[in-house]
Amino acid sequence: MKSKITKWMLAFFMLFFIFQTGTIANADDDDEGVRYERHEHEDEDREYEEDDDEGYYEENTTNYGDGTMYESTPVQSTFWNLWTREISSTTSNTELPFQEAKEVSIELNNTSESFFMIPQNGQLLVPGEKVAKFLGAKSRYYQQSKILELSKGTEELIVRAGTNAAYENMVKTPMPTQSFYYERSVYLPISVISNALGYRVNWDAAKLAIILQEI
Repeated sequence: MKSKITKWMLAFFMLFFIFQTGTIANADDDDEGVRYERHEHEDEDREYEEDDDEGYYEENTTNYGDGTMYESTPVQSTFWNLWTREISSTTSNTELPFQEAKEVSIELNNTSESFFMIPQNGQLLVPGEKVAKFLGAKSRYYQQSKILELSKGTEELIVRAGTNAAYENMVKTPMPTQSFYYERSVYLPISVISNALGYRVNWDAAKLAIILQEI
């Protein structure tokens, strides 16, 4: 009788040990899966073509990356020729040098070229690739994601059509208005592309032209 009890006790302890070992192994596997999943999400967050770019910088709010929108103090006035890199509530074109979309000359170092410009929300939007070429910068456009990459020297600017978020040297930064795709070009504020690549923007009323100066 005692031998039977001993055998049953040994069998019980062996089953208990096997069960506990399997549970620990499963727990380790779960932890490993969580770590991989977290790293995968971290890698996705590093990509500038992420889906949450659209509407990232809404008026009067700031997204701190945890999915929560916090109220922020709006900038009451902006300048069409300065990229303040702050969230703006300005939606008026009254301070612009002209109010209608048209061809306007940009002058740099006594060289000038005409570009089609579109007034929008207090900003003058220009075709990114064409202006980049005029400035001696490199550009690359990705049709599927509607992303425009611009670079000159150590300066880099990445813009996605349909959003108001730009990546300046891989730092996510708000633009004063959304860029958009029009006539095979990504249009973005002239202040953004010029200031990002190292130029100051001024308006010459006598020449009816935009003058760029190296910063």
